[in-house]
Amino acid sequence: MGRSLHAAVGAAAWLLASLVFGVVGAVAQTPPEHGLVGVDCAAPPAWHCPDSDCQAGVVTQPGDTVELRTRRTFFLDCPSDYKPGEKVNILLSLHGFGSYANWQRNYFPAMDVRDKYHLVVITPGAPTRFWSEADDDYLHNVVDEVVAAVGKGTSTTSSWRGTARAA
Repeated sequence: MGRSLHAAVGAAAWLLASLVFGVVGAVAQTPPEHGLVGVDCAAPPAWHCPDSDCQAGVVTQPGDTVELRTRRTFFLDCPSDYKPGEKVNILLSLHGFGSYANWQRNYFPAMDVRDKYHLVVITPGAPTRFWSEADDDYLHNVVDEVVAAVGKGTSTTSSWRGTARAA
């Protein structure tokens, strides 16, 4: 009887752990209600700087959204109430020579008016801190991925290039 009680307790513990981790896994895999390309649009923008005194460790952040073909990151800021199928304006914001994606994002803070103008702001970064032909596929992939996610018929696109001023 001791063995069967031990086996029953072990089986119950295994079942409980399976249920807990299964529920946690299911919750973790549920996309956010206002999500786009894995980004929770309702969450505050990541790595947002205050109006002054932005720390170097924040300015140099490369973004937390991954472009899957090149595995390079970028920032994606979207309207907090974004719903799939709604009309949005897509803005590609490129940093200038010698700068960083997050510096551009805070220097030209379109993310601060993303709700007002229903903007989806893509801010990629060049690992060498300047753009070259080596970045073409990455930039095309980022724009294509976001446009495909929102739908071609529900978006307009624009681009903004930063200044050559270094951070």
